[in-house]
Amino acid sequence: PKLSHEQMKSCYGTIWTSLVVCKFNVDQYKRSLILLNEKVIPQLPRPVLLTDFLLGCFSVGGAISMLALSGVFTLMTKYNLEYPDFYKKLYELFRVEIFHVKYKARFFHLSDLFLASTHLPETMVASFVKRLARISLQAPAECLPLCIRFIHNLIHRHRGLEILIDSPERSDLTTDPFLASEADPSKTRALESSLWEVKTLTSHVLPEVSSAAKDLLEKGIREQEKDISAVLEHTATDNMELELKKKVFVNVPLNWEKPVGLKFAKDDFVSEIFDFV
Repeated sequence: PKLSHEQMKSCYGTIWTSLVVCKFNVDQYKRSLILLNEKVIPQLPRPVLLTDFLLGCFSVGGAISMLALSGVFTLMTKYNLEYPDFYKKLYELFRVEIFHVKYKARFFHLSDLFLASTHLPETMVASFVKRLARISLQAPAECLPLCIRFIHNLIHRHRGLEILIDSPERSDLTTDPFLASEADPSKTRALESSLWEVKTLTSHVLPEVSSAAKDLLEKGIREQEKDISAVLEHTATDNMELELKKKVFVNVPLNWEKPVGLKFAKDDFVSEIFDFV
């Protein structure tokens, strides 16, 4: 007999709920998590049956947690799963190591979606802003434009966070009340802090980074959010190609005094030696 669509969905769901209780290696976990959110969950009659598996993966840490993010968020938003620690777990994933994993672009894309709501508490969003600003000091140069745009967009959604841009009395690590080691984003005292980390990036050796940091601090928050998709997969090679395409000016000053014949510059050490001889 032919199976109806509902019967097929039921069988499909039974197969997957039986499959996820098996012991997987790391690669199988990663592949399963990618498939679950994109192709499996929409077809299941009762997606909430995958809750234990997804929450277990979400608690593992590293790449496994990153890949479980999307599935957990889908269950929360579409299937009424209650998971109050979601943003706390997401906050824990914002570490320097995130810039060196294969799924970095996917993580920031999803995080941008998760933090898109303007109804999230400002105290919590401020913690994400500060955490990202702090780890950007140790991030590879090619990731810094992404960090600055991400910070801009979070402040754009929560205008009360503009206070972080202009707080001169909290200008370095010693005067910063932000509790970087606090795991709960609602208890980090981020709103009492400032973005002195971004000010530090204004002195970065790469013009692309320093100009982006200056743009945020000096021009403030724009009317529209900045597109992060263009820099999600930005690499060191892209940075190099960008610099190579820049026009080189012919009249580049190499000395602060105009040379006159073979005469040494004023107060030049070599001229003093010749005078001595």
